[in-house]
Amino acid sequence: MRWQRPYGILFFLILGVLSTANGRETAPQFTASTLKGQTFTSEALKGRVVLLEFWTTWCHVCRGDQPALDNISREFSSKGLVVLAVDAYESGDTVKKYLEENPRSCNVVLGEDTTLIAQFKPMVFPYYVLIDRDGTVAGTQEGGGGEPALRDLLGDAGLGDSSVIAMRSSDRAAPVPKIIYPSSQRLNEGQPGSRSGPPKPLPPAVFVLKNGEKFEAHHYTIMPGSLRISDQPNPRTIPLAALDVKATIAANHERGIDLRIPTHQNEVFLGL
Repeated sequence: MRWQRPYGILFFLILGVLSTANGRETAPQFTASTLKGQTFTSEALKGRVVLLEFWTTWCHVCRGDQPALDNISREFSSKGLVVLAVDAYESGDTVKKYLEENPRSCNVVLGEDTTLIAQFKPMVFPYYVLIDRDGTVAGTQEGGGGEPALRDLLGDAGLGDSSVIAMRSSDRAAPVPKIIYPSSQRLNEGQPGSRSGPPKPLPPAVFVLKNGEKFEAHHYTIMPGSLRISDQPNPRTIPLAALDVKATIAANHERGIDLRIPTHQNEVFLGL
């Protein structure tokens, strides 16, 4: 069984629960509709190789891998490869606005138009899943590694004419260049402290600014350096330097919300 490559800094280990006789996990059945109106299903894709990329518009590592993935999609489509770039946990308007400025040539799927998000529950970005022609998971990759890493990953499903694999097999005497892969970015969900008893409506998080302003929000993204509020009439982005962190954490603690602030450049905390 091929274990997941340790590309980048890995924050989560995704463990398989189903295995086939050859040691590979059976991929879940899924449907996915692209922004161009094409619908793919796991059944219809049997006999083809499928590369899933779970990505977000705020992930700078995803953005760095974007040209490589588009190149891979164009090059290997004639050999049976289908690439589905699935945006995770963002609105359609956010994705479409991003694509206006950063167009992609591969198939882009919104989270609301597929069952893949619910099935794989990605929390690290980018996260790649390779499904072979038999419908089993041939390999996965957390983090970005550019075109060399993606070509190497495709080799697990028989698309092995990559430059990296060719170097390994054709010239054993020559050292293979060591590739340093960028780190992935992870998503953390803000959650209330207690889950006991009957379900209750989640209270909004509260944010206190150094100028005394206070506001509430259910939907927010806390990134290194900034806070983005998305559920107000006018979405806004606030520098973290303007946030009274101590007062904000204390105020949320009173509501049973364990609000955390990123301490690493690859951490992102999401309030849903």
